[in-house]
Amino acid sequence: MVLVLIGFTLIVLIDLVPLIRKHLGHDIIAFLLLFILGLTISILEVSGVEVPSIMLLLGDVLKSLGMSY
Repeated sequence: MVLVLIGFTLIVLIDLVPLIRKHLGHDIIAFLLLFILGLTISILEVSGVEVPSIMLLLGDVLKSLGMSY
């Protein structure tokens, strides 16, 4: 778990800090949404929680819309 947190900390330092310095509000929001989602899924995976595939969810959504892939 420590390695995951170190990795995500490096991502923040490399990617988020320049966005904050340039005051790019929309980019910061988009980054944080994806970052928090990725961090949450990574922590769940490392903790041993079974995380279902996003493709299963996408398949269910498409079937409910009458589409298939």
